[in-house]
Amino acid sequence: STSPHFIRCIVPNEFKQPGVVDAHLVLHQLHCNGVLEGIRICRKGFPNRMVYSEFKQRYSILAPNVIPAGFVEGKQVTEKILEACQLEKETYQCGNTKVFFKAGILAELEDMRDEKLSNIISFFQAQIRGYLMRQAYKKLQDQRTALSLMQRNIRKYLILRTWPWWRLYTKVKPMLNIARQEEEMKKAAEELAKLKVVRPTRSF
Repeated sequence: STSPHFIRCIVPNEFKQPGVVDAHLVLHQLHCNGVLEGIRICRKGFPNRMVYSEFKQRYSILAPNVIPAGFVEGKQVTEKILEACQLEKETYQCGNTKVFFKAGILAELEDMRDEKLSNIISFFQAQIRGYLMRQAYKKLQDQRTALSLMQRNIRKYLILRTWPWWRLYTKVKPMLNIARQEEEMKKAAEELAKLKVVRPTRSF
């Protein structure tokens, strides 16, 4: 199948002057060339057509809720979509394999599709921006909590280090570590002595 396009050359005036349009001459040429008749037929007929599978694939986004899951019959899907779009039945006709539209109807469907896609994209962009903002806010809150905790601990330490018992503890702590190490070394020596005393017996 092809989609032929025709170009008609129209003489704007008989004087070959730019910017001058003789309306009567132009209208006469359009009438003789059959352009006006073609436009009239185009308006009364259904010049635009599309197979059902292509229509379903392209315009099902306009009415996703009216198409049941697994519903693949092209003609019925097309009719449901067109009914959901609230198009007048005089503006289209459904054939055996294709749906036919009057002039300008496909352009309206394209505008509706573009608007739907724009709304979907805007929704997803808003969701992504909201998620990123929530993540950034949570990170900021965690940083503030950590900073507040550090400040509180520093203030407590500055107060704590002036107390007499804390000073005593800081002086005694190294001694406690030494005593602990000595105790561990003593236990290790005792374990080693036990290993030396207990010897395996040999059988002859």
